[in-house]
Amino acid sequence: MNCDHLAPFYRTMELLSAGGKLQRCRMEFLAEIPTPRRILLAGEGHGRCLPECVRRFPSARITVIDSSRKMLEIARRKTAADHIDFIHANLLKWDGPPGTFDLIVTNFFLDCFNPEELAIVVSKLGTFATPAADWLLADFEIPPNGLARLRSRAIIGILYPFFRITTGLQTHALVPPEEFLATAGFTRQHHRTHDWGLLKSEWWRREL
Repeated sequence: MNCDHLAPFYRTMELLSAGGKLQRCRMEFLAEIPTPRRILLAGEGHGRCLPECVRRFPSARITVIDSSRKMLEIARRKTAADHIDFIHANLLKWDGPPGTFDLIVTNFFLDCFNPEELAIVVSKLGTFATPAADWLLADFEIPPNGLARLRSRAIIGILYPFFRITTGLQTHALVPPEEFLATAGFTRQHHRTHDWGLLKSEWWRREL
C-alpha cells in the first residue's frame, strides 16, 4: 500500500467525506489516559493525531512511523520538534525497540491488513510496548444488525475498492483486531461508537 499519490489531497478528502468525524474518533480518549513517556504513532499518515499528542504530552518522546514518505513529510511540516522521530518504513519489516512505548496509537491503520498481516502487526506492536502500556485506536466498524449495519457495509464496500485502486491496498475486507489485541495481552477498557456505529474509538490496556 502506497499513499504517496493521495497525500496532498488526503486532508481535503477526509473533510469532504467525513467532516470532523474521523478526527473526533482520534481524539476520543487522549484526555483520559495516563500521561505517557514514550509514544508510538503507527500509520500516522498526514499527522492528525501528532499535534494533539505534542500539546497534551509535551515531555513525551514520540515516534511516528508510516510507509508513505509524502505523508510523513506533511506530518513533519505540521509538527517538527527534537523529541519527535519520523521513521519511513513498512511496519511489517521494521525492527523497533522492544518494551519501549507505554502508549501505542493506531488510527485508521489496522483496517489496512488482511488477517495474517494483522496478526503480525499487532504482535509486533505488542513487543514494542512496555509491560504496562495503553493502546488507543480509531477505526471503522460494522454494527451487529439493523439499518446501521447495512449502511456501514455499503460505505466500507465503497472504501476498500477505492483504496485498492488508488494505493494498491491488498486486503478486501475489514478484519476485527480484538482477538489479536487480546493475544498480545491487552484488555479493552472503553469502546465508543460514532456515526451510526460506522466509526469506533477504543482504549486498550496491558497491565503488569
